[in-house]
Amino acid sequence: MDKLQNNIRKIIEKNGLKITFVIEKTGISKSHFYEIMNGQAIPSLKNAIKISEVLKVSLKEIFPNEF
Repeated sequence: MDKLQNNIRKIIEKNGLKITFVIEKTGISKSHFYEIMNGQAIPSLKNAIKISEVLKVSLKEIFPNEF
């Protein structure tokens, strides 16, 4: 599987958030969140929306090559 390019880490850092805060707010397991963030797993639409809501950005900002 090709890595899914995303900007999750950049957005978290830009907003001064902690990864653990984002994980807690999304309700996604720590291991799965890191897999998503590192491009090793593709999030479900439900999880992608949760991530975008917590980060307060659009899905396109997180996954620019997918939309």
